Amino acid sequence: MPIVRARSLSLGLATAALLVTAGLSADAHARPNLTRKGGQWGVMLGGAACIPGKAECARDTATGVGGVTVDGKTRPSVGLGAELGYRFNKYVFAGAAYNLGFFDTSYEVVGAASYRRGMQNSVFGVVRPTLPVWRFDFGLGLGPGFSRQTFVRTDGTKDYSQGFAFKIEPTIDVFVSRRVFVGAKLDMILNAHGRTCRENETTVVCDKQSYDTDVAPVHQMLFGLHVGGTFL
Repeated sequence: MPIVRARSLSLGLATAALLVTAGLSADAHARPNLTRKGGQWGVMLGGAACIPGKAECARDTATGVGGVTVDGKTRPSVGLGAELGYRFNKYVFAGAAYNLGFFDTSYEVVGAASYRRGMQNSVFGVVRPTLPVWRFDFGLGLGPGFSRQTFVRTDGTKDYSQGFAFKIEPTIDVFVSRRVFVGAKLDMILNAHGRTCRENETTVVCDKQSYDTDVAPVHQMLFGLHVGGTFL
């Protein structure tokens, strides 16, 4: 009997200890010590892809002005971004954002110089409502801005478009310390460029009409690792 009682007492104490530990762990998980207010910065590094817009991202032997033919695709390449602003509380962030996304211009051009590279620079004012869940932040940023995309040819001439753009940016982040978070980010940049321009050393010619051989303007999607934190 004493042995049974001792075992029962030991089991009871072990069970109580487990319950206390579980309670403390649950409390720690429910209320992590995080700073979700103040200045906030963020950077993104990953990839960039073309989305069809006024121009297509792929064409099969398209023929344009002067009998020029273009065959190929605007393929994905490297993309990055940065943001700086203020988090008013755990639910709202507002600030400025910059993106640079490259295009892999894989084209065969007959009758004109081929394309060497393509890129898009863009700046935005962004407001991002955020749903905080434990250490996770689920955000959806929106904002207007300006973008310019340029496709450089092998002879140094450029095809470009520029103008109003709108950004949609879903994010998923997790705080790995009190102020630092790591996650994933997707930037959808929708361009409303009215015309395409062709620039050489002496002249710039712009046209509102689009042709099958135009590689700009298109929309762009950037995606990748998102790292940031709060300060102040």
